[in-house]
Amino acid sequence: MELNDDVAQAVLDWYDSVWNLPPPMGKKPVLTPDTSLSTGKYPWARETGDEVMADYFSRFQVDRAGFDFLKYWPYERGIIAVLFRRKPKAPEPLTVHMLIESARAGRWLYDSD
Repeated sequence: MELNDDVAQAVLDWYDSVWNLPPPMGKKPVLTPDTSLSTGKYPWARETGDEVMADYFSRFQVDRAGFDFLKYWPYERGIIAVLFRRKPKAPEPLTVHMLIESARAGRWLYDSD
């Protein structure tokens, strides 16, 4: 992936200025194409993940058809799952690279199983 193209730079600039804010009493996380919004050291909560993705789809005019939000931000374990000892579903990484490639294509590229 080339980071010198306009789409990649626009996605990086948007995410870095709007969403990649420093945690309280910390320094701003380093942003790379491999930065994950849903896993890793600084994953977004489901509610914020929904806001980030709504902003992304609108701002970059990406068709969200086929985007499976729950793949990246699955439901938390509830009392039923605890009672039946079900393992919680782990979120899959949703990376800045995925945002860039989908913005280039104008549609979400990663969930059409």
